[in-house]
Amino acid sequence: QMGLGHEEGFGAPCLKCKDKCEGFELHYWRKICRNCKCGQEEHDILSSNEEDRKVGKLFEDTKYTTLIAKLKNDGNPVYKRNVMILTNPVPAKNITINTVTYEWAPPVQNQTLARQYMQMLPKEKQPVAGSEGAQYRKKQLAKQLPAHDQDPSKCHELSPSEVKQMEQFVKKYKNEALGVGDVKLPGEVEVRAAYENNLKYGDRGTSSAVGTMEKKSQDQKASQY
Repeated sequence: QMGLGHEEGFGAPCLKCKDKCEGFELHYWRKICRNCKCGQEEHDILSSNEEDRKVGKLFEDTKYTTLIAKLKNDGNPVYKRNVMILTNPVPAKNITINTVTYEWAPPVQNQTLARQYMQMLPKEKQPVAGSEGAQYRKKQLAKQLPAHDQDPSKCHELSPSEVKQMEQFVKKYKNEALGVGDVKLPGEVEVRAAYENNLKYGDRGTSSAVGTMEKKSQDQKASQY
């Protein structure tokens, strides 16, 4: 049985239906399997390498190119995913090293802050290697960033005009909507918000005071003459 070129993960088993599904076969325009009707993210499709290729493609030709690298064999962009390995304190006599590997962590300079962020996530959503949280991240990525949302070659029978329109659309959202989040402590966010509010309302207050003084000055002049 052959699959269409845009059907990434063709034949992958369904994690929900198990043997009841004959294997993943992407619907022509819906993000579901034609065999079992489950979502693409419910199938065992994405490997870490495929994930990194998709995110690398997203960051290509943007101001975030520092987050990607070009493969030597085919020149395709790959996301330089930040993998974090934590070593927990163990008794001196215990020769076993207890480590935790996060398959992804925020790409921030302050790794201590990144570690705090990861540990504040609910346990079931922490992307620890081999865990439920890691699988959850894969599902979210498959759902939020399907290959055919950014690559015309992954779509089904687009006309040359449609390919051009899609390329323009992808370029537009990369320039205007794509962003990379930052990690800050709640206190830092509150201080920043208070500072911005002071600037905002301080300017208004100054304008109001100046306006009042000008009006008063004009009234005084009117009474003098």
